Amino acid sequence: MKFGDYLKKQREHAGWTQPEAAAKVGIEQSYLSKLETGKSYPSEEVFDKLMKTFGIKLDDLCREVTWSELDKLKEIAQVRSLLLMREQKQARTMRGWLIAGLIMLMTGGGLLGHEAFVSDNEMPIYSYRSPGVIHAGEPLHIFDFMAAGMPSPDDKDGKGDAQSLVGRLDYDFLTLPENRGEAFVKKVEGGVRLYTMISGGFADNTPRNQWIIALGAMLMTGGLASFYISRRWR
Repeated sequence: MKFGDYLKKQREHAGWTQPEAAAKVGIEQSYLSKLETGKSYPSEEVFDKLMKTFGIKLDDLCREVTWSELDKLKEIAQVRSLLLMREQKQARTMRGWLIAGLIMLMTGGGLLGHEAFVSDNEMPIYSYRSPGVIHAGEPLHIFDFMAAGMPSPDDKDGKGDAQSLVGRLDYDFLTLPENRGEAFVKKVEGGVRLYTMISGGFADNTPRNQWIIALGAMLMTGGLASFYISRRWR
């Protein structure tokens, strides 16, 4: 609300006409009209008279009149003191937002940086598979013949045909940090196992913490928002 509108509101609330109010304040009616229309602003002496005559409290005035209007009254000591207090409060608030934003940016950046460093801690990993135990005297690729649905070349009594090998399927998987080649043989109870590589590459040695990543991103966003708010506040 403009100062003139507030002044008019107080006069009408008191039930006075402009001439009556001007007489009580001790000013010309035309001058009061200019004050109410915003064409003029009071001196410190007239301001004090208006405050006393209308029974206006400075706190009430500041709650209803805009700060841009109060700035036009800064030549008045009471208003100037109030404006100074407001500027100091704004400066403290802005510093608070800046400090909070800096802390959030540093914390969020640290969390994201930590997770980025951890994610780079990778190690090689190779996966191997063995379909079953190969008995003594059997070819190493006996289970390959089963997959093809044909008997082993060394099958003498029919025990190595595809149907009989199905019951011997007992898949075993190994995950190794080193490359043992495309295939390797490992001695086990009852014979040996032929392990064939099914995948190879690199894996993160330490799993990422999704909560830390989310928190870091949230803090970074909050920090940037704090800087934006501090600029808007100013």
